[in-house]
Amino acid sequence: MRIALLQAAATPLDVAANLATLRESAATARDEGAALILTPELFVSGYAPRELAEWLTPERVAGIPADVAGIARDTGIAVAASFPLARADGTFAIAAGLWDAAGTEVLRYEKVHLWGSDERLAFTPGAAAPGVAEWSGRQVGFQICYDIEFPEPARTLAARGADLLLVPTAIDGTSSYVPELLIRARAAENALVVAYADHPASAADGADPADSFAGLSTVAGREGRVLAAAGAAAELLFAELPEVGPIRSGQADYLADRRPELYASWNSGR
Repeated sequence: MRIALLQAAATPLDVAANLATLRESAATARDEGAALILTPELFVSGYAPRELAEWLTPERVAGIPADVAGIARDTGIAVAASFPLARADGTFAIAAGLWDAAGTEVLRYEKVHLWGSDERLAFTPGAAAPGVAEWSGRQVGFQICYDIEFPEPARTLAARGADLLLVPTAIDGTSSYVPELLIRARAAENALVVAYADHPASAADGADPADSFAGLSTVAGREGRVLAAAGAAAELLFAELPEVGPIRSGQADYLADRRPELYASWNSGR
């Protein structure tokens, strides 16, 4: 199976422009043989938490899931996209959804670990356990950006049978260790594939890396090997995913060999 990661610049607060970019990129990915395209974090609205705090209303974001479903249906490729979601209680979540090639939504997730004070200006964290859904013979789960930097959520998804984690992200240029190290570790320790899509670097040469996205979108296989990796610039990154199968003889089986009842007893004495 081939998948595509969209490392493209979004226009903050211009949903129509970003959806147009997603539509064009989805068609290109389909033509290149990909079965799925994954966006960066908050690609549909643009990742700009301070501006979003002033801009967000339920009316402005209510139609996004239907719009993304239409792109998947019209282009004939599954779309995994991140967007702002209005909750019934008036708060907003950083969300991600997966729509199959027929435009049917098969999975939705709300970011649990918000990053910094800026995200908290516009959003409140999710609390629901991450779900796993079947798509095209794969068991798929979501994490969003900072979530994947904690080992527990990925392990929870792996224990529930996930073999593919989709991770929209928006890390800056100071955090290259995440795609270069942590993504590979999460893949290896949980025996699954992790696809991690960031926005491209946005700052001029010599600028403070904290003021730029990192780029560096990556896909890591179940043994921690890099299957595909982008540089800092915009690109549509493709990765060929290995077939799902049992752990090879002689390989560490971290899920089978773990001892959760023992770990729980260690914590019970606190």
